[in-house]
Amino acid sequence: MKLLILSTSYPASDADPSGHFVRAEARALARQGHDVHVVAPGGSPFDEPARDPAAPSLHVHPAGGGALFGWPGALARVRRDPTRLLHALPFAIAARVRASAIGPVDRAIAHWIVPSAVPLLLGLPAPIEVVGHGADVRMLCAMPAAARLFIVRALLDRDASFRFAAAASLDALARALPTPLAERLERASRVEPVLLDLPDVTTRARVLRASLDPHASADKLVVAAGRLVPSKRVDLAIEAATSASMSIVVVGDGPLRAELEALARARPAHARFVGLVPRDEALAWIAAADVLLHASAEEAAPTVVREARALGVPVVACAAGDVSVWARRDPGLVVAAPDVRALSAALQAAVAARS
Repeated sequence: MKLLILSTSYPASDADPSGHFVRAEARALARQGHDVHVVAPGGSPFDEPARDPAAPSLHVHPAGGGALFGWPGALARVRRDPTRLLHALPFAIAARVRASAIGPVDRAIAHWIVPSAVPLLLGLPAPIEVVGHGADVRMLCAMPAAARLFIVRALLDRDASFRFAAAASLDALARALPTPLAERLERASRVEPVLLDLPDVTTRARVLRASLDPHASADKLVVAAGRLVPSKRVDLAIEAATSASMSIVVVGDGPLRAELEALARARPAHARFVGLVPRDEALAWIAAADVLLHASAEEAAPTVVREARALGVPVVACAAGDVSVWARRDPGLVVAAPDVRALSAALQAAVAARS
């Protein structure tokens, strides 16, 4: 089959954390024998398509727009620099041109309901599969009701199928629709977590663990990974790790970094901030941990939790998105209340269970 994937997030390299799950899916489809064409941000819309060396039947067609789309997401980038919105229209035009130039396809897959499915793929003469993640569903739910209804109805009238990375996202969107439309959406939908593609980081994880402060070497290591914004509650993670007498490494960057570093000094905490690092380095830090602490308040299907569990690292998390559902069938994932005492106790129990 000839397949088209249109996404507003796709990794520019192995180190890029953006859209790695989209590439994992594209590679899996190519390895199944499909002719896969990805239209995504990056490069210039005049560049030749690139073949993926890991899957030769996967072709990546750059459509520009790299200043707007990429880590940590278009909304965060626009908040930081509103002029980046000027790249939206040129990207949309280039993406439509690229998609049309690929020619007839057997199926088109849109990662992110807005803008990949609507408006970019809506007029394409091919069966459409729409993949809803977290941020796009939250944005859709926050839209005026008329806009939300128009988008969902237009896709359903087009006989699009829906795939949600989290049951919580499907439930949230269904609750924001009139009952007849919600029932149509549910009939056209399924829930399927995104694919993971994890490099071998075992050796690097050992090196990173050995690089920790020798005075804290007897401590157990907690890792918190994510963007440093209020909803991620990294302050709570620092407080909980300190209360549990454990060291913490914070992987990621964001507007709260200076404030969080000040908190760590004031506690004082055995804390190390490594900033935004390549994806394989972030995974190595997770693999080096005794436990991952994910205190985020707003999630759908947090990839970092699944990555930690795939690496064999226990996870303590707060209830958000599908995390509580996962915890019911995974004893290595514990859900705790979002307060220092509960998280501290859960960290200690997770480490003890692993010993």
